[in-house]
Amino acid sequence: MSKKEFRHKAKKTKETKKITNQEKFFSFVFQKQQRIDLLIIGGICLAGYIVLKLCYPFPATMSDSGGYVVSAQNNLFSFYRPFGYSCFLRIIHFFSSSVHAVFAVQMLLYAASIAFFALSVKYFFRPTHHKVIWYALLVFLTFNPMAFFMANAIMSDMLFAVLIFAVLTTFIFVVMRKNWIAFGLFSLFLFFTLHIRYSAFVFPFIFIPFVLNIKGALKWVSLVVLPLLFLIFYGQIKSEMKKTTGFNQYSTGFDGWQLANNALHIVPHIDLSAAAIKNPSIRDLHAFVDNYKAVILENTGNGKSVSASFLWANNLPLKQYLQKTMQERNLTYPYTWIYLGSGVYKDYGWYIIRHYPVEFMKYYFLPNTSNMFYTSFAGIMGSYAVIDGKDIINWYNIKDTKNLDSKYDLYGKFLSKIISISYGIVWIFILCIGLYAFRKRKNIRFGKEEKILFWAFFTFGAIYYSSTIFASPIELRYWLPMSVIRFSFMYILLHKLQDSILPTVTRNNEQKRVPA
Repeated sequence: MSKKEFRHKAKKTKETKKITNQEKFFSFVFQKQQRIDLLIIGGICLAGYIVLKLCYPFPATMSDSGGYVVSAQNNLFSFYRPFGYSCFLRIIHFFSSSVHAVFAVQMLLYAASIAFFALSVKYFFRPTHHKVIWYALLVFLTFNPMAFFMANAIMSDMLFAVLIFAVLTTFIFVVMRKNWIAFGLFSLFLFFTLHIRYSAFVFPFIFIPFVLNIKGALKWVSLVVLPLLFLIFYGQIKSEMKKTTGFNQYSTGFDGWQLANNALHIVPHIDLSAAAIKNPSIRDLHAFVDNYKAVILENTGNGKSVSASFLWANNLPLKQYLQKTMQERNLTYPYTWIYLGSGVYKDYGWYIIRHYPVEFMKYYFLPNTSNMFYTSFAGIMGSYAVIDGKDIINWYNIKDTKNLDSKYDLYGKFLSKIISISYGIVWIFILCIGLYAFRKRKNIRFGKEEKILFWAFFTFGAIYYSSTIFASPIELRYWLPMSVIRFSFMYILLHKLQDSILPTVTRNNEQKRVPA
């Protein structure tokens, strides 16, 4: 085949794909091939639901769960976290007061969001050949034991992940179709996501550089709407804070507690005298913390691991200093939590990190980064100690409290380690695909919208991973929202790599058919 003929064929193929992409999304979804995809997703999720229900009759809970339920029951803003997940629990409770309805609804939302995302990616990046790759990646995306477990937990992780899936899916349509309805849904899901986790406050700003590449009025509307979403959210939280706690501020203090928690990892490894600190509040706190060096080392494995225990354990320095402040100033616990977190704890955390960046990298950031690839801390998985259990039991009217424990601890004893190991294997696979794609980069062709989408997903994932690593000691559940990023990265690159090697395969096959 001559170069001219080959270019003509490639152009024709591109035009055919463009025509195919004009097909309506829902017409595409209900074609036979996609019905098989939906059956695979539905079958895997149903099997996961049944197995989880047999092993864990009662949803997993921890101290946060009690807080969510109390906030939902009293319809009251909590200074620890946004009201979004508690509002979600209230909506479910309105239709069903059974605790099992939480699992059912969260599992349905997971299945629907996964299907919506996967088929949207397939719609715009049609598999050219080797369907086995598509099915393997679809099973990889859907069969997520961590997702199944968190669906059966009174925790915000599953809803947070589902909303991120919805945000990224609707963004696909915003970029590829410049669709106003898709943009409306994208904005709505993004706003809901802000109300689930404070860590989502950066999300609207991640998308701004990419909407700049969209032509037409949608670009200018996006540049107004995205910052506006954050400002509305900021105003709502500030208003609720003032009404509930009396503090006229956005910060609930949790960010300061988190910074102080992370900074404590450095304290045993630096030679910092309290007398050398000019700020009296920071000096007083450091003098107090300095007495706990041995305890800090014990809780961080002599500097080899990271921990969130300084946030919660009553016998560790941050909570001990809180108790001391409460007694000295005759303050309530909520007031003192916010007062310290939004003041001296935040200042202390930044002071230590800024003055000892090398030690922060060595004793906190790098050990925590390794948890991106493999974490030995399973967190909530397998744990069924119902803290604040009375509120949960009363609100959901649970009469038989004897059967709250798991029947078979499938996760705590076995699957948590398998999940951790599988993350490492997936990262190796992603690295191999990425390196091979880099090697073949001259042959890979992205359309303008495809390029925007690919780099938007890549940037979103990179910022999510890096900010999560910086902000908090890692548990397996924190990586749940990234399953669609890993899936899309692998699928899109494999799709493009297939397209890049197809001409060579076609040319070789045609040469073989030429008679000798």
